[in-house]
Amino acid sequence: MKAEKREQMEKMRAYKKVRAQNKKTTGVSLAILAAGLLLKTLNINILGIDIGYYLLWAGVFVFFVTSMSGLFAAGSLRKQR
Repeated sequence: MKAEKREQMEKMRAYKKVRAQNKKTTGVSLAILAAGLLLKTLNINILGIDIGYYLLWAGVFVFFVTSMSGLFAAGSLRKQR
């Protein structure tokens, strides 16, 4: 029983670590999305390229990867219970 409890606590610590990292990454993703929206709305082009469009897609991609990481971490935690 004690070994099971220790293993469960280690899984919970790993899950919390992933959650903390995902919070930081989500903040970065939202900043990228905000910058992309601002550049797109103001129609700002850099060297003739609409950089806002690419920033929007980069932000969406980072947000998607972060979300999937959180889902996988939660799934591995649930599997043990």
